[in-house]
Amino acid sequence: MSSYHVKNATAFYGGQDFWRVPRDPSTFGNNASAQPPYYLTLKMPGEKKAAFSLTTPFVPRGGRENLAAFATVNSDPGPDYGKIKVLQLQRSTNIAGPSQVSSNFEAKPEVATSLSLLRQGGSNVELGNLLTLPVGGGLLYVQPVYVRATANTAAYPLLQKVLVSFGDQIGYADTVKGALDQVFGGNAGQGSGVTTGATNGTKSDPAVTATVAEALARAKQALSDGQAALTKGDFTAYGKAQDALKQAISDAVRAESNAAKK
Repeated sequence: MSSYHVKNATAFYGGQDFWRVPRDPSTFGNNASAQPPYYLTLKMPGEKKAAFSLTTPFVPRGGRENLAAFATVNSDPGPDYGKIKVLQLQRSTNIAGPSQVSSNFEAKPEVATSLSLLRQGGSNVELGNLLTLPVGGGLLYVQPVYVRATANTAAYPLLQKVLVSFGDQIGYADTVKGALDQVFGGNAGQGSGVTTGATNGTKSDPAVTATVAEALARAKQALSDGQAALTKGDFTAYGKAQDALKQAISDAVRAESNAAKK
């Protein structure tokens, strides 16, 4: 598929427009490997209903990392089982591929600050599968962020954040809906009944007066408290520590932004 989509004989024998499976963004250096295919339930453009499918993105063969195509193989039992569909992008388009999206995530100040804090205090940050989905005439990327306690080798990774990318917009929140709301301007999922926006501006915001150092200190303390709670198996205390950590990270990002504006 990475080669035989080229119909022009001259282009084919010249190796033009060939594709390759992108590198898995979670692997690096000598351990780098191709991104594996993922099973997803999705609806391709032009289809009437979603189907359980094996999916994979493609990037141009060579050094470029922009997205070239997205392919699915229908895995639902029935007459369409095994049917391959390919969404081929025009060469003039410039949609980021998985590696570029991963770099964009890490380059976002809020994400970089949050991940840096999560990696401290005896925790390992584990990035989940970077999934690609055709949505609204574009391609949506979704990646979960997990945290695992290093002090407990039997500890399960816990979902901490969700990263979402669509076009040049990036969302980073506790839930998929929260991240989608950031990208699409709110109400991307089911309404929660919670009013956000201008109303929040009428409440006192501790981040306005908090300094970056103070917020980071609270975040480090929350990380320490969370690890201690996990070691003891006290999940109630761990949940409270995680809430404190999220608030501290948010305060740190806001304080840093306010300081930059002065």
